[in-house]
Amino acid sequence: RVQRALSIEAQNFLQAGEHQQDRTRLSSLSEREHAVMLLVAAGKLNKVIADELCVSVRTVEVHRARVFAKLGVRSSAAVATLLTRLR
Repeated sequence: RVQRALSIEAQNFLQAGEHQQDRTRLSSLSEREHAVMLLVAAGKLNKVIADELCVSVRTVEVHRARVFAKLGVRSSAAVATLLTRLR
């Protein structure tokens, strides 16, 4: 029982560390990157995001790339998963 409790505690500790790393990465985003991230996570296309934010599609592409790089993800689904994990 003690070994199991220690194992569970170690797992919880690792998850807390990962959660903090996710929060740190999220806080590194600029306001515009954060806005783009939310729209990307909602599944919106670059053109739709550009229209909503009144910027060019190229600007959205740049912000999207920066968001992915800063968060360490490779897809919009991964962004959505990260946001869900943080809630």
